[in-house]
Amino acid sequence: MSDTSASARIPAAARRVGRRSGRKRADVLAHVCLVVGERGADATRFADVAEASGVPVSTLQYYFGTLDDMLIAAFRHAALRDVAAVRAALAPLADPWERLSTACAFALGFCEAAAPYSWHLRVEAWRWAQRDPVWRAEVLADAADWRKIIAEAVAEGVAAGRFRADADPGQVALQALAMSGGIGLAAALPDPAVTAERAHRLLVDMLARLLGPTGAPTEPDS
Repeated sequence: MSDTSASARIPAAARRVGRRSGRKRADVLAHVCLVVGERGADATRFADVAEASGVPVSTLQYYFGTLDDMLIAAFRHAALRDVAAVRAALAPLADPWERLSTACAFALGFCEAAAPYSWHLRVEAWRWAQRDPVWRAEVLADAADWRKIIAEAVAEGVAAGRFRADADPGQVALQALAMSGGIGLAAALPDPAVTAERAHRLLVDMLARLLGPTGAPTEPDS
């Protein structure tokens, strides 16, 4: 029996159609994320996404089934997109403090390289997870990914002698994400006292005090 792969046995034309369909669905999910970011999940309808994307409601229902399934697919798309974006941004950076500061900017979702409404999508996903145990497991897995990203940067800094030798990467990652949740929500509302830029400064200032990195900036007291 031939060991030809399954993909090779699929006609080339069919494979091209499948790839086009996958790209189209990803494009639609990007529009769903924008609509949810602007309106909130509870106020998002198929008709809103159809208007934003130019894709008929019937096609959206074919892609996703129910409205809830479409929203969860958008949350998943946003989560994977954000993790991929931060890892791509960190790849060329060698300095541990720069890597940590950049990871924090993405964790807050307010840096220029972050996708639109990144933080708003996370808040909506967390809220949805409170009543959907299956989705809750995915949100917790996403949080674990963010802890790993931050802990890796801390561990690199400790190994390089840039951070305190007794710093616990896992503990610092938990503290960083706990703080990012509070100040990120304040910035997203928005709270006039917590701009996106200040939210990031506050977070890196907390990390600087924990880790003592050389040359790390601190937030002024005033």
